[in-house]
Amino acid sequence: MKPLAQLPLSLVLLSIALVLTACGGGGGGSGSTPSSAAASVNPSSIATSSIAPSSTPVSSSSSVQPPSSSSQQISSSSTAPVARCTVDGKQWNICVTDNNEWGFEGGNYCIAHSFCPANRTSFPSLEARDTPVDDAASAKTKTIYSYLKSIWGEKTLAGQQDLTWKDDIDMAQRVYNDTGKYPALMGYDFMNYGMTANWVEGLEQTEEAIAYANKGGLITFSWHWRDPALLNTNSVNNANFYARESDASKNTNFTIPVVNGELDTSSPAYNQLNAGIDLIAEELKKLADADVPVLWRPLHEASGYNGDGWFWWGRTRTDDVPQSLAQILLWRHMYDRLVNHHDIHNLLWVWNGQNAAWYPGDDYVDIVSHDIYDNSDNKTYKSQIATYNQARKYPVETKMVALSENSYIPDPDNITADSAWWLWFMTWNDGNFNQTTLVSDTHADNFWSGEYYNTNAHKTKVYTHNNVITLDELPDFNHAD
Repeated sequence: MKPLAQLPLSLVLLSIALVLTACGGGGGGSGSTPSSAAASVNPSSIATSSIAPSSTPVSSSSSVQPPSSSSQQISSSSTAPVARCTVDGKQWNICVTDNNEWGFEGGNYCIAHSFCPANRTSFPSLEARDTPVDDAASAKTKTIYSYLKSIWGEKTLAGQQDLTWKDDIDMAQRVYNDTGKYPALMGYDFMNYGMTANWVEGLEQTEEAIAYANKGGLITFSWHWRDPALLNTNSVNNANFYARESDASKNTNFTIPVVNGELDTSSPAYNQLNAGIDLIAEELKKLADADVPVLWRPLHEASGYNGDGWFWWGRTRTDDVPQSLAQILLWRHMYDRLVNHHDIHNLLWVWNGQNAAWYPGDDYVDIVSHDIYDNSDNKTYKSQIATYNQARKYPVETKMVALSENSYIPDPDNITADSAWWLWFMTWNDGNFNQTTLVSDTHADNFWSGEYYNTNAHKTKVYTHNNVITLDELPDFNHAD
């Protein structure tokens, strides 16, 4: 199958054929879909960078959803009103042809009226899919998708992020030591894969994930994708992923290559992107061979702070290309290369772009997620209902919504009261520890250990709550019918 990145954008747009929703603000969806909550407002706090969350500004995005439409097909109009749409602080022309996303008309970039964030205000009215977006997903992957759909709106999976850059620290064990329970979901990261120095750690994340899955746990992977231009060179150990750190030595200048509304397949950067994807494909194949489905969350936190990405896949651009469109093109290309080129079918695709204009389309996303480091929470353990509702409104069809990184864990009672049914939470790891004893204490960089964010009493309450699923409460996916 020809990669989507090599097709003209107009054909890509037509091939997606996203259906539009009807207004009404209802919760919509199947019987397992959470009921509608109060109208969404801009959250007071959303994600910060997952590497140094305590030092990054709090961001805010619009709560958005496509407008009403009496037709369940793409609308096309030659009389679209001449107007402008503000995205990430910039104004863009409204496309003449409304394909419900970004367009490229007459040599200029434009945005569909139905895709403009200001015109998207209601919850999806289309039901969630019964199966993953990958029609060829493995049987076990489909079983886990069905399970997740069955609990959404009733239960929340307990999740914990591993410490990628320190092999000796077992975050799952730290959770057990404090609560007597293991998380249902463990988070891993391919951040250091491709590096070669003898000091590099975190190169056994694949094996650790397989081991946890063999215990009955669920697995999610993110990827702090280091500079693709350096990944396969002698400078790989100096490869970074940041785009706007104050310390310029931590940044990379790599930019997604885009020309005339599509990935520039003739550029060296395009080949470097493919080489990076191929590197991680080998790890995902190992997981597939072990029959381990992965909640796959690449290109995370893409929109960064008000559209200024922390990482190169969301960086502010110096050309006329919307950085959100560049991320969409890369997301779709990664999907095509992993699923169709590499024939990998153990992935459930978790999109974490955190901004409506960056949404890559319903055919490429199984689950929508947000990361929340709320410095204003002050141990009230809010449900984060505003951000939850905001995330629900990104798709046209109903998608499950997860809290893919957090500092404070929302109180399960608050989740229930507000109907903020996060599919899972994923507490970040412990970044501050004694190099000799590996013991962590109360510190702003320790998101589990100590009581800077979550008191011991709160941790115990969460992990023993009837509405929170831990490892011992998961079905036996390894012997499912």
